[in-house]
Amino acid sequence: MIIGLLTGIIKGARDKKRAEAASQEAQHALDVQQSQVDSFFAKEYYGDYLNRSDVQSTLHDMREQTRQQNALLRHTGAVSGATPEAVAAMHSNNARALGNAYSHIAAGASGWRSNVLGNYINHSMANTNNRYRLYAGQAENFRNSANKFFSSAADNADQLLTKAISGLM
Repeated sequence: MIIGLLTGIIKGARDKKRAEAASQEAQHALDVQQSQVDSFFAKEYYGDYLNRSDVQSTLHDMREQTRQQNALLRHTGAVSGATPEAVAAMHSNNARALGNAYSHIAAGASGWRSNVLGNYINHSMANTNNRYRLYAGQAENFRNSANKFFSSAADNADQLLTKAISGLM
């Protein structure tokens, strides 16, 4: 019985050590995950929206199209006899269209930032929920381990006491 009590104590200590190692590993994984989420958020949210590859591609295409239209206007104007003012007005319209494209893209950045923020909040909350579940599981495991230990200790103590009393009689 004393051996059972000591075995229970040793087993409980060993299980506690294993649980702590697993808990630390899980904590580290959650810390790394949150760090990655924070880093991605900072890069995307505070980064220049106009530097994104999809935006750069769109702007490049628009600038190239404007350049081609302006070249065509110069040649067409020379052939058709358009006045320099008329050609300049068409160039101005093309420049205005390109400026409007920049404005619309910049306006889209606001919605994009809202999406980035929403995703960050969702991922951070999921990480917080995982952390909560980890803590709740640790508390439940500790409670169960303590109950098991004390129940086992009480049973062994009861058996020892019973044997001691029966030995006296």
